[in-house]
Amino acid sequence: MRKYRSNASSIVRVEYGIELVAGLQHFAETASMAPDFANLNDELNTQHDKRRALRKPLLEARFLFRFTEHRVDQIIRTSARAAEMADGGRRGAVMAIAFPEGLKAVVEPPGRAQIQPTRDLVDRLEHCKLPGIDAYRAEWLPKLKDALAQLEAAAATLDAARAAYLLAFKTERALRDAHAHAVDRLMGLVRAAFPRDRALQDLVFPVCDDPEAAEPIEEPAPNTEPTPLSAQPA
Repeated sequence: MRKYRSNASSIVRVEYGIELVAGLQHFAETASMAPDFANLNDELNTQHDKRRALRKPLLEARFLFRFTEHRVDQIIRTSARAAEMADGGRRGAVMAIAFPEGLKAVVEPPGRAQIQPTRDLVDRLEHCKLPGIDAYRAEWLPKLKDALAQLEAAAATLDAARAAYLLAFKTERALRDAHAHAVDRLMGLVRAAFPRDRALQDLVFPVCDDPEAAEPIEEPAPNTEPTPLSAQPA
């Protein structure tokens, strides 16, 4: 009897399970073991499909965030040039209010790290009382607020897509573990059903075509009695 490796993918486990169910169903001694395992195998397959379906919106949300981050970066850079122009082509009062630590402090932080500096930029412009900033603020504050809102929305979309994907994957991993546990249990039951008949025991369980997807299962010593049913893992 051979089993998939401990790090086998869900598909490897599901395909192994399909053949194992067929093997169990083929013999009267093991047919009653098949339904529960078949249900678990189908559940793992369904959860895998669900998780894979969530991969596409996650990747789309990831691109949307990258695109939005780039767009916001460009808007902020343009607003900084406009601030310099409002100061007469040099760093003056408007630039000092909008970008007190320089442009890089706002545009260089990557990913979500850019959200807070952009919020701070918007906040400084909203509450500035500097005379002469009104014209610059009237033009750029709405653009920067809109850019910030889009960046926050894109981040929220990405967070939601990632959370949904990770939750689905967490459930899938739990089912993988349950699947492996069930296979181990079935191996004990099949040994008990066909004591000392290694050929029939091996026949029930699939042959793993991919050597990297299988690992040998330790067998009891030849004169060791099979583990009693009551001692099998639940």
